[in-house]
Amino acid sequence: MDIKQRLMHEISKLRQQRQSVERRCEMIGKMLGACLIFRARLKGKRDLQSMKTISSNTEYKSYAYLTCFYRGKNIYKYISKHRIAEVERLTESYRLFCQNMKQVRELNRRIVELLDKIGEIQTEEIKNYVKSRTKSTGNKKRTK
Repeated sequence: MDIKQRLMHEISKLRQQRQSVERRCEMIGKMLGACLIFRARLKGKRDLQSMKTISSNTEYKSYAYLTCFYRGKNIYKYISKHRIAEVERLTESYRLFCQNMKQVRELNRRIVELLDKIGEIQTEEIKNYVKSRTKSTGNKKRTK
């Protein structure tokens, strides 16, 4: 198998991989393009004296927030406890979608690199052909 055929075979494999990753992206379903953050907050007093004397047994109460970047600003939105499971599933779906799209971009980049290599090989073949068709004087041979 010559180099061009080997590269074309590799490109077809990469295209199949890309198609399967794109199918996985389509199957994800609903998603939410934001980050889910759990913030811990101390129970009780929050003055300076109590902060200095906190022991390791202090109880924490966590709050869930969604963060996203919208129109040049970071937006934080509180999520109530009964909606955390749903929002967590939606943000996880978005994270999986982003990972799959990253794979698609990498596969596309590799395909373009291989196509560039094929183009270089073809231009090299054309240059060699032109060199073989010229005489020592530099004039092109004419065929009948």
